[in-house]
Amino acid sequence: MRYNTDINIIGSIPDYHLIYKALPMLYDKDDNLNKILVTDNEFNLRTEKSRKRFLSVLGSAFVNKDDSVNKFIGSLLREKAVDDKTKAIIIFWVFSINNQLFSELNNNVFLKYYYQGRAELSSNDVVAYIKDVISRSPELKDKWSEITIKTIASKYLTVLKKLNLLEGTRKKTFCFVRVSDELIVCLIHIYSLLNQQGSNFLEHDFSKWLFVSQESLLERLKKIGKKDWIKMNYTGTSLRVESAFDTNNIIDGLFRRS
Repeated sequence: MRYNTDINIIGSIPDYHLIYKALPMLYDKDDNLNKILVTDNEFNLRTEKSRKRFLSVLGSAFVNKDDSVNKFIGSLLREKAVDDKTKAIIIFWVFSINNQLFSELNNNVFLKYYYQGRAELSSNDVVAYIKDVISRSPELKDKWSEITIKTIASKYLTVLKKLNLLEGTRKKTFCFVRVSDELIVCLIHIYSLLNQQGSNFLEHDFSKWLFVSQESLLERLKKIGKKDWIKMNYTGTSLRVESAFDTNNIIDGLFRRS
């Protein structure tokens, strides 16, 4: 995975309902998406260039090489029982999985300060990390100007605000985020689809994306395990966890229970 500036384009999308609607069609390889988006401009993007750029970044930022992951995400975004705040968390995860810079900024800046209990996240925090990335990455040497770096930092904060993770205009403050049990199982299901269940979940990036402190995570997962939604094995230092569902029944099992 290489560094790119997809964050700038994602941050410029005016309404993330466009993403929620377009992605399932893209995952299904629905030919109508190009007609709806580019030809008919149903999403009301100003120029044909911006429409094509939106379509391109959907593929770059949100399509995984594992099609089973894409199909599962598409089914989640289509599910009527999944509200917009939940869809925003899903988009946060999918973009993190597929974009190296977004993932690193989340893990090493945003979530680092979130778990530390800081009140605000500044553009300077993000700029400093991007400059550190550049210093460690020969591929980026002399590639991104100062204005590009500042733009990425600004757009990154905009993305987090549009995903309901930050709030505020001039100063960005952290929102409290609670991920439902159902949604935690969905992330663990993605983890299983990506064949990560053999690793120690406590040390995996995915564990940070649940917005649950390390101190509380194990107890939260034990409670979910009692519902028979996940399988887990804890040795005292290492946690193995996987979804108890297969992709064909997880939506019904989690969101359409009688």
